Amino acid sequence: MNFVPIVIINLILLVITVLLATADMLLVTYGPCKITVYQEETANEFTVEGGTNLLSVLTANNVKITSSCGGKGSCGYCKVHVLSGGGPILPTGEIFMSREEKLSGMRLACQIKVKGDLEIQIPDFLTTVKTIVKNKAYNPKLRWRIIRIGQEDRMDEKAIIKFGHKDKEKVREIIEQYIDMPGPVVPVLQRLDSAFNYLPEPVLRFTAKALKMPVSEIYRIATLYNAFSLKPRGMHIISVCLGTACYLKGAGEILVSLEKQLGIKTGQTTEDMMFSLNRVSCIGCCGQAPVIRVGEDVYGLMTPKKVLELIDMYKEIKVDTTI
Repeated sequence: MNFVPIVIINLILLVITVLLATADMLLVTYGPCKITVYQEETANEFTVEGGTNLLSVLTANNVKITSSCGGKGSCGYCKVHVLSGGGPILPTGEIFMSREEKLSGMRLACQIKVKGDLEIQIPDFLTTVKTIVKNKAYNPKLRWRIIRIGQEDRMDEKAIIKFGHKDKEKVREIIEQYIDMPGPVVPVLQRLDSAFNYLPEPVLRFTAKALKMPVSEIYRIATLYNAFSLKPRGMHIISVCLGTACYLKGAGEILVSLEKQLGIKTGQTTEDMMFSLNRVSCIGCCGQAPVIRVGEDVYGLMTPKKVLELIDMYKEIKVDTTI
């Protein structure tokens, strides 16, 4: 089969595409365009020169909006609700939208070219992620890996906190201790993670409002550090070192023994919320291999028998999570 005609046709189409894009940038002018942005109970308004995509405009004007793919139209995180303006939806953005979203005017900011005045509303990041999961419109190879269990998002009812008045006072007291310090977010999240043993969504939302930050910014920091968890963890977190020294001295057998004793697999939490089991690459005590860590306590020269005795000991220990 002769592929030469096909190659020639593709080259011609490529040249035409480049010429049209160049002509659009150099010959077409859209003039000043007013952008009105509503985000988490705040409104922002500014004027820009038309001709670029909305995502770039928002970023340049310090509007917090997530884009995991960097504007390539392949992740769906930069969703905005177009209230007026914006033009027709593009095929590259349509694949990330459900029928309801299309009808309501939801769009990808990276796929909107600013050609006139625009009025948009940016949903908070957690809402965007939940919608992406619901529509199954995500790429698991991107930075945020979204895992859905069963047919609906659900969590063990025993593990969900009821964010009442006492919890709000607890969070407020922690925030007040760091509010005047530079960069208070990380230390605040550290204290909250210790107080609740994870970072519940209501706590993140309350913290974001108290610190006058977008929820998406708080959520981004909370997912950046492995020390933080967005799902409930056990009272005692057991980490089994599977580094070279520990593995060669039987750490694999210790992990199997723990899974059998606790009735869970690595990465899971017991039903009574007493223990969570993790594996780590190195604890830094190779001379004491094999090593495990329970909370902040490190135990070396472990054996499957010693592990069982340790579990029985920690079942009697209560962790104080008060401030």
